[in-house]
Amino acid sequence: MIDSNFHSLSHRPALDGAESIFPSPQAAIAKEPTVGCADGGLSVLVVEDNDVDFMQVAKNLRHGTRRIVLSHATSLGAALQELDLRRFDVILTDLSLPDSSGLDTVKRLRGRCDDVPILVLTGLDDATVEREILQAGAQDFLPKGLAGSSWTRKAIEHAVERQHTVNEMQRVTEQLQASHRLLREQSEMREQDNQKLERLHQTAHEFLAKASHDIRNPLTVIKEHVSIVRDGLAGRINYEQAEMLEKALIRADDVNTKLDDLLDSSKLDSGLLDICRQPCRVDELIDSVRSTLAQRAAMRNVELEIQGKVEMPLAYCDGQKVGRVLICLAVNAINACRDSGHVRIWVRHDETEQQIRIGVTDDGVGIAARQRDQLAARFARPGLTTDPDDKFLGLGLSIAARFCRLNLGQLHLESEPGLGSTFWFGIPVAGSTQIFPRWLEMQSAPMKYVQLISFHLNESCTPAEKRNGELLLTYLTENAELLIQASDSQWWLATSSISRSTDARVKKATDEIARLTEARAANPALDIGIQPRAVWSLETPTEQIDQQYQQLINGE
Repeated sequence: MIDSNFHSLSHRPALDGAESIFPSPQAAIAKEPTVGCADGGLSVLVVEDNDVDFMQVAKNLRHGTRRIVLSHATSLGAALQELDLRRFDVILTDLSLPDSSGLDTVKRLRGRCDDVPILVLTGLDDATVEREILQAGAQDFLPKGLAGSSWTRKAIEHAVERQHTVNEMQRVTEQLQASHRLLREQSEMREQDNQKLERLHQTAHEFLAKASHDIRNPLTVIKEHVSIVRDGLAGRINYEQAEMLEKALIRADDVNTKLDDLLDSSKLDSGLLDICRQPCRVDELIDSVRSTLAQRAAMRNVELEIQGKVEMPLAYCDGQKVGRVLICLAVNAINACRDSGHVRIWVRHDETEQQIRIGVTDDGVGIAARQRDQLAARFARPGLTTDPDDKFLGLGLSIAARFCRLNLGQLHLESEPGLGSTFWFGIPVAGSTQIFPRWLEMQSAPMKYVQLISFHLNESCTPAEKRNGELLLTYLTENAELLIQASDSQWWLATSSISRSTDARVKKATDEIARLTEARAANPALDIGIQPRAVWSLETPTEQIDQQYQQLINGE
């Protein structure tokens, strides 16, 4: 149905002697709602200067279940004034008006309300004109003269539905664009923050390196002069003086160790600390720290017992890092002992776990259960010493625990207050089937995949070329990766970062190694075959990945 109170916005005066059949614009504005129809009807503005055509439109809209409220404007200016005051659901307009004609009428109406559908009333039957009408911003066009037809009503209702869809799409698009802008701004801010943090981290690392260098230089001079005095080269000294100078030298070594701890902690956090795992002899690892620990034990009057040489399989580890861990544990054990205490360094072969256990046992003060969780925390020293002068930073155990993890092991503790403590860690046996699953357990978020790559040299390569190949792959391997040498010419690399540019990485490493010596520079290109062998998701059970890995490396 159509509301009988439709009104005209005609600015033409009524005929002389006759009363206008349309109410005045002021009366119409007072009667109509300000936004659409509150009862779910449609508010339609008809812009038509021909009263006959307008009445034909009104007739076509007379029947229907949805109420339609018509407003009539006889010029474009009147229509624009009405649009300033109210919102309509649909606009029906003629192209030829007293104050506008052609496509300009559509463009000006579209410019005033871009979210309201415009239907053009036209008496033309020209495909070109119709196409231009749509390009100007109209949603559709209605031929005039369809008396008694329901097509006009359906066209209006469909236009409202289409425009609602368009408006919703525009709203969603604007929200998406706003979200995209916000995300882009947040991304740029995060990038700026990351760059700032990177600069600060680099500055801190450079500061630590420079401070360490600046401290080591005078410390070295101090040690040299103290050594000269202790050895009697600058004059005779008594036993007590020699003992005090020996303690000063040991404390100077402690300062060097703490500087190493600070630098290593920074390198570990930034991923710059190198790790080079390879087969090592356990007795050689212990011999490398024997003299250092003997000096420290003698200063504290502590008996140091180091297990004699026993037959042990080769260990797969970074020997230098294992030595650092052993020194840290043994020095802590010596400090925890009272005078005439006892510290024992022992080694065992755990055949079941395919690992070698290296431990340090003391009869010192021991550690309470509530304090054990603090041991690997930085700067924590929960009752590890009986020496009131031992006030160095407690970074040692924190780094030792991380070194154990890099060596595919874990730091363990058994202790009773007053009865002493035992620290021990395990390192895998070279060639053990436990190496890969231990490394696999270290991989965690945000890592999602593990890739296995094989590298092989031609069997005819010379020993020098094989050595160059080993150096190349050592340079290529990052700390978070696992490199295992299967033979003189075969290596397996497990990595948690899938890279499509493996060839580029090898070429870069080759170029770097080629610059190391003139001999390598003469033959920079190494014939290394590269073959990606497998990719596993870390969501796959570890046992399943390990089983497939063992099948690959065994050629099954």
